[in-house]
Amino acid sequence: MQLWILRGLLVPMEGMDMLVPNVAIAEVINYQPIDPVYEGPGWLLGKLRWRDQDVPVISIEKLCGFEIRDSAKKSRISIINSVQSGSELKFYAVVIAGIPRSVRIDEQSAVSLQQSETGPLSDAIADYVSVAGQEAFIPNLGTIQSMLKAVLESMPR
Repeated sequence: MQLWILRGLLVPMEGMDMLVPNVAIAEVINYQPIDPVYEGPGWLLGKLRWRDQDVPVISIEKLCGFEIRDSAKKSRISIINSVQSGSELKFYAVVIAGIPRSVRIDEQSAVSLQQSETGPLSDAIADYVSVAGQEAFIPNLGTIQSMLKAVLESMPR
């Protein structure tokens, strides 16, 4: 008996894909120049203008502690929806390496991986999984949004 079925998106990243629920992504746009931010951590890349608002852009790989090359492929930007109700930060953006693809996730197709088989352990990562044979990390979107909000609030305006 099958207990649950979810739809998710495997998002191509540098090194390992990211698995998120469909509702996490508001839109995927072509890569465009980002207005850099000179203060703040290295994972805060800058901001871009999207739908008449400034949206902060981050590198999930840097935030999570993955090693990425300076020549990392930057083909798209994914706009991520807020996961915190009432937050002033409604969206943020993530640089991704390709077009996300839809996956069906159930108890037979998703297997949690042992830490020794995966990448770095970070508060920004909820788990590492294998989905239909494809390894991916599941970001802790609430933690990521809280970290980003704290950094933005500490920056001069």
